[in-house]
Amino acid sequence: MFFSTTTTQMPSTKTIVSVAASAAGTAMLVRKLARDYLPHEVRDYLFFKVRDFIARFSNELTLVIEDSSGFHRNKLFKAAKFYIESKIPPHVRRIKINLPRKETKISLSVDENDEIVDKFNGVHLTWRFRSKQAPSKVVRDPLHYGPTVQNEVKFFELSFHKKHKDMILENYIPHILKKSTEIIEENKTLKLHTLKLDRMHGRDVWQSVNLDHPATFDTLAMDLDIKKRIMEDLERFVRRKEFYKRVGKAWKRGYLLFGPPGTGKSSLIAAMANYLKFDIYDLELTSLMGNSDLRKLLITTENKSILVVEDIDYSFSLAEARATSTNSVTNPNHPRHEFNLVNQYQVTLSGLLNFLDGLWSSCGDERIIVFTTNHKHKLDPALLRPGRMDVHVHMSYCTPFAFKILASNYLGTTQHPLFIEIEELIAETKVTPADIAEQLMKDEDAENVLRGLIEFLENKRRENDESKASEAEKVAIEEEGEQRLEENAVGEGTIIIE
Repeated sequence: MFFSTTTTQMPSTKTIVSVAASAAGTAMLVRKLARDYLPHEVRDYLFFKVRDFIARFSNELTLVIEDSSGFHRNKLFKAAKFYIESKIPPHVRRIKINLPRKETKISLSVDENDEIVDKFNGVHLTWRFRSKQAPSKVVRDPLHYGPTVQNEVKFFELSFHKKHKDMILENYIPHILKKSTEIIEENKTLKLHTLKLDRMHGRDVWQSVNLDHPATFDTLAMDLDIKKRIMEDLERFVRRKEFYKRVGKAWKRGYLLFGPPGTGKSSLIAAMANYLKFDIYDLELTSLMGNSDLRKLLITTENKSILVVEDIDYSFSLAEARATSTNSVTNPNHPRHEFNLVNQYQVTLSGLLNFLDGLWSSCGDERIIVFTTNHKHKLDPALLRPGRMDVHVHMSYCTPFAFKILASNYLGTTQHPLFIEIEELIAETKVTPADIAEQLMKDEDAENVLRGLIEFLENKRRENDESKASEAEKVAIEEEGEQRLEENAVGEGTIIIE
């Protein structure tokens, strides 16, 4: 009886390495040929088809986070970008750095197709940045002016085991949004936005510069009690998101800064922005074409911002003057046409009020709207009620306390033998903080500056005495007008700070 045996020989290590090298070489050759001879559209198509085929046999799930969908920016894409910047591991050998225009801090990012591994609640997640060419298309954004051309799609891929899908969507994504917000706030460069003159021909209607204004509540020439009340009101506003949501009100706060020129209204706005880390949007109503123009501009402003409308009384006075001028040259036989022509090219009070407390008021969160005026008594009572101008801040003439802050800012001193005489003169003289600041800048020697300030205040007091009689009637009229406004328009809930 014969027994036959079959001997199975295992391939040698050399053979295995040779086959692997041959396969790798073939793959590299195919990849090079595809890159050199296939259009990028075909390459992208094949890549995604192969990836999808492999994915059918894998437990891995991939979420795709695109930069935008149509003309809507994807909030998650921006959040992912900032989040991943904080997760770049030390072993990465190639990092892109960028200093964006008008920014002060460098941003980091990885190259396309590089992987960033994150760990959350014990789950390993892999991030990849991708981009692909797309057919050029013109996108018209109804919220902006003019078309834009898109020819590239940028997106992030987030991969993980499919069994963790619910946890990722319910916990990890909110975690990314929260962390990215903290990173953005920490690295934020404050901006001052103004309207573009040629905004009809582009997507971006605002142009910006860095807000480098040094004003803070510490350096503001204002009585301590007033500053404290303003800061407390701002702090209360920013922490009451859930309160505004619960009572069904838009998360916004209206301020009216009123008082003579030079009393620090602009400095107070800058101090508020620096305190809250809010951007400023400077809105010139007289440069707008009408109410629809106003709406388009306001809904393009970002959350956590301060919208400033300076000299609100002048804006509507000028609009009325334009309307009167237009009426005088319009055909008197066509009153309906005359009405349409006038209102087409001006912002009306009703249009502004509709944004302040109508449906348009809820188009953004955490907004502060600041109006300024030198003549509060000239404002329409409809503007002054709570919900439109919630806090009225009287920017008065310089006080002895405010002078000490200015002296500390400009001279670096908080006490001097001449302070007593200066404070007595300030208490009985109408002089603005801007006037005092101008005098304090005239010399570097504190003694010379303070003596010059005394001379200036004495001259100012004589001028005030001479004009006091002629102004008494005017002041009485203004005070009567303001008192009437307070009685008719300022209701319960308005805060008066003076």
